[in-house]
Amino acid sequence: MTQTQTLRKLQRDHWRKLRRLFKQAYQEGMDAGRARAHGQGRQGRTIRDDATVNGLVRRIQRHFGLDRYNFEVRVVHAGSGRRVAGADLLRKYRVDERD
Repeated sequence: MTQTQTLRKLQRDHWRKLRRLFKQAYQEGMDAGRARAHGQGRQGRTIRDDATVNGLVRRIQRHFGLDRYNFEVRVVHAGSGRRVAGADLLRKYRVDERD
């Protein structure tokens, strides 16, 4: 085998191994993301109406990871547009859906 052939073979092997590593890392990241999004703490639980507004805001921020990026979620009243008090219960602001 000549030097050029050897280098080409090494390059092919190297890229093949790198591609395999990238695929594996990508797949592991996807699996971890799926486990995080659909894992134990996030099984589509309903929000009870005796929960507080602060609890709902915390849950939203934790779910979307907003606390890491210094975002803030505000809950405002649909009619007046004023900010809802954090200690209020959600049932106070319930809107019945009418067709």
